[in-house]
Amino acid sequence: MTLRAASFGGMRPGTSAWGGTRWSAGTAPRLLGFVRDVSTVRMGAGMGRAVPAAALSLRDARTGSFTGSSLPKPRHSSTSTSPMSPLPDQIRSLMRLLPHSVVVCTAMHNNTPRAMTMSSFTSLTLQPTPLVSFNVASPSRTLDAIAAARAFNIHVMAGDARGARLADRFTKGNAGAALFDGLEWTTMTTCEGEGGAPVLREEGVLRVLRCRVLNEADGSGLVRVRDHVIVVGEVVEVLDGRDEGEGFGLAYADRRYRQVGSEILKHEE
Repeated sequence: MTLRAASFGGMRPGTSAWGGTRWSAGTAPRLLGFVRDVSTVRMGAGMGRAVPAAALSLRDARTGSFTGSSLPKPRHSSTSTSPMSPLPDQIRSLMRLLPHSVVVCTAMHNNTPRAMTMSSFTSLTLQPTPLVSFNVASPSRTLDAIAAARAFNIHVMAGDARGARLADRFTKGNAGAALFDGLEWTTMTTCEGEGGAPVLREEGVLRVLRCRVLNEADGSGLVRVRDHVIVVGEVVEVLDGRDEGEGFGLAYADRRYRQVGSEILKHEE
């Protein structure tokens, strides 16, 4: 499968309008020593399989070894490349060593819901208003929806098998509206009264960031760079998801969904 927005192939109190809670960024970062493998999904084949919750395993970030898992250790590292390999292949393998956040972006286009799973999501700034960014390979139906509606939602996935399964659902394209069949979702109008993007109300969602494409005189919210488009969005509201809690979000590294774990270096509060 391909996480379409991963450039190198690697894979926030007050009451909200949805009855949830608004949150804000600002928590100090921590170094983390373990990630939990929650899926054996691999890129490139277009299909994948989710690992049962009983098969979750701990991987030591220092040794790469697994403990307490029924999953076999891979025979060969997928991050290994020869110095003679083409430079793009070397960069792709290098980027697989870096964990990326996993989010699902939704938008509406001509009354048709669109969605895609991404691993390029990041924050840009908090002042004067919070801005976030991600990039999308084009062509993309979800990108078309974002550009037309000028609004989208970012769903932060829970770092467990439920989050991984929901994220995996939106990696298989946007042919028709069948992608949303069987899911609980709704739309919320924007502050200007315009139609909003789909909000997923499913297990596996920690938070939902309601966003609009940045539209300022000093820059555009959609910037094309070769075969990708960088999207800059202004966050207008943060909603609680079905799995509200303090756990970490879903991560992606070496073509698998991961779960953040223990600290390896504590910071003084």
